Amino acid sequence: MIDRDNLASIARRHRDAPAFPLRFGGSSVDFVTWRSSTLAHVLQTIDPDACHVDRVETIAQWDCSSYAGKRLSLRFSNGEVAGALLLLPHQQTPAPALLMLHDHGATFDIGKEKVIPAPSDSPTQQAARAWADRFYGGRFPGEAAARRGYVVLSVDALGWSSRCGNGYEAQQALAANLMQFGVSLASVVAMEDIAAAKFLGELPEVDRKRVASFGFSFGGYRAWQVAALSADIAAFCAIGWMGTLEGLMQTGGNQLRGQSAFYMLHPQIAGKLDYPDFAGLAAPKPGYFLSGREDRHFPPAVVEAAFGRLRELWSAGHGMQNLKTAIWQGGHEFPIPEQDAALNWLDAALRG
Repeated sequence: MIDRDNLASIARRHRDAPAFPLRFGGSSVDFVTWRSSTLAHVLQTIDPDACHVDRVETIAQWDCSSYAGKRLSLRFSNGEVAGALLLLPHQQTPAPALLMLHDHGATFDIGKEKVIPAPSDSPTQQAARAWADRFYGGRFPGEAAARRGYVVLSVDALGWSSRCGNGYEAQQALAANLMQFGVSLASVVAMEDIAAAKFLGELPEVDRKRVASFGFSFGGYRAWQVAALSADIAAFCAIGWMGTLEGLMQTGGNQLRGQSAFYMLHPQIAGKLDYPDFAGLAAPKPGYFLSGREDRHFPPAVVEAAFGRLRELWSAGHGMQNLKTAIWQGGHEFPIPEQDAALNWLDAALRG
């Protein structure tokens, strides 16, 4: 019987006694060997070679005081077409770059526009402004990064904006339809983020050795995931998405509802690799993890347990000096002071 937590007894037993056979420390191998073999296994399950950007079309261009903007259409090799926004700062190139990954928020009519302001004639401008006010302190983080001299790219994930689906309740149908063909929704997002990172690094305006991923909430999950999976990402800032699986599968947790959880569920590695160990595949790259003490989606005790595991992994990878974990006195949001702190940290990390 499915109870009020949507957790059947068999799932509860798995949650309470997780094995995670792919986690680091489960065998006698050293960190480098573990990372190499585990990363190869994970990449094989999502088939990253099947996805790259094979066509780019510029839809619109505009100019601001410190950067030029472009609206793009990207065609991935999986056949999908996604809208994107690209900001190019007015300065000497090549420049550092950010792959700016948008959040979920159960709001699908905007995606890339949540983090980068669209042109003034965009029909989504009002909704995007309201979103920035609600979660980003009234500022678009992508624009703030461009004003600092970063090339910034944000691409609509499957289900948002130019690829908008049928709303929150349709997410499980989307995931189930893909599973009919052995494809997970999470793998589509992962593959396309890997492809976007490669595309960004190959732009002539970009210093490909200084490409970072950056995101909040679902974007934070995507930021550490693509950093773990892509050699094109040199550093990352992951805001508002980290915890242990056991800790997140508790009463009221989004992981128990289905729906949005399918965007983070890789069937071939589920139950084999906990979230901190998955993120640990990025070690020893510079990584910044931030969570809010009042964040109802990620309770502080769950976050602290995950952060402790991250510190173990970065230490094993001889990269403790590259890892920053912090909990601030706020909720599930990413206000301007915290944005500035993350960007300041990233400036220093990429200079290193």
